[in-house]
Amino acid sequence: MKPSPKRIVIAGGSFGGVNAAYALRRALGAEVDLTVVSKDAEFTFFPSLPWVILGWRDAARLKIPLDKPLARRGIRFVSGEVRELDPEASEVRTEDARFPYDVLVIASGAELDYAAVPGLGPQPGYTHSTFTTDDAVRARDALARVLSQGQGRIVIGAAPGASCIGPAYEIVMMIDTVLRSARKRHRFSVAFLTPEPFLGHFGIGGVGMFPRLMADEFAERDIESMTNAKIVEARPDRLILSDGSEWRFDFSLVIPAFLGSPFVRACDGLANPKGFVTVTPHLNSTRYDNVYAVGVAVAIPPVGPTPVPVAVPKTGHLTEQMARAAAHNIVVELKGGTKVDGLNLSGTCIADGGDTAFYFSAEPFLPPRNKIVHKKGKWARYLKLAFEKYYLAHIRYDLPVLHFGW
Repeated sequence: MKPSPKRIVIAGGSFGGVNAAYALRRALGAEVDLTVVSKDAEFTFFPSLPWVILGWRDAARLKIPLDKPLARRGIRFVSGEVRELDPEASEVRTEDARFPYDVLVIASGAELDYAAVPGLGPQPGYTHSTFTTDDAVRARDALARVLSQGQGRIVIGAAPGASCIGPAYEIVMMIDTVLRSARKRHRFSVAFLTPEPFLGHFGIGGVGMFPRLMADEFAERDIESMTNAKIVEARPDRLILSDGSEWRFDFSLVIPAFLGSPFVRACDGLANPKGFVTVTPHLNSTRYDNVYAVGVAVAIPPVGPTPVPVAVPKTGHLTEQMARAAAHNIVVELKGGTKVDGLNLSGTCIADGGDTAFYFSAEPFLPPRNKIVHKKGKWARYLKLAFEKYYLAHIRYDLPVLHFGW
């Protein structure tokens, strides 16, 4: 009798979940029963949401429904949020269904921890965000209202413990570019508050001379900045810092810290206190061998102590690398071979500055590094735009992924 196919369940349908599913289907074919469970029915290309805030991109064009692309590859898609994980029974549960597994891949990302700072966040707080299309559209409309007034104060920043700070850099420089193009820059005060110990730290200790490049860029753009900034409260018209200083604003966008998914936080012994899964170098849980984690769901320790907490970012590029590594290691479990180190990652990023862009790559992503590249130029903006279009096609058609930066 032919053995039943192994059951692999993937919790999450973004960069990690989709890429893991595609890689597993390519490698294992009909040998596995693949199910993707995602609270979001659509894939969103999050790196382009800052462009939505500036009115440069239609949010709807950054979304792809997941059911058809996955179904074409024989991958079952379930639109529903994982509410519970029972690793002893090897089962995940949504509100109305149970999914037993032989192998589980947690690619569920994280929640936005607005509650850590009173008043933070778009609803019911007083600051805007960029991690959902709805939040990006709200920020777009609010920013447009302020810019139409002809003068004001704009404060962009990140909360203590934030990891994905890059979009804040992009947004503050893009706003500066828009104001200069409209010859209104002299009427607006633009400030940047960051928990990083220096500009361009990014939670990874900086990359080569990139911190110096960011400091020079902010100086040339007259963007007022404060490092080691610990935001402790947001009010309707100002941010309050731990040193007692107040930063008044007409528009403010603040990157929050992340928390692990609720079903991960509720599973005893699976994650660290913030709810991120502790893993081996092979990306399986340190407690449950048949549970893997990729992307934002993974616990990666900070590169070193900082006066104000700053977390290590897990970009889409890093998430995708982890997804492929986890898929490879699962295949090895089933068919034999040599496992790979899923935490030995390279990093490539393009940060848009509105009228220019900044490209950097680091190998490995965390210091000390063997190779560093950083460049600036308008060409990098076109490269980022091209990659957005290519990556959306990749999600639709499972195309080979190009790694020239994002």
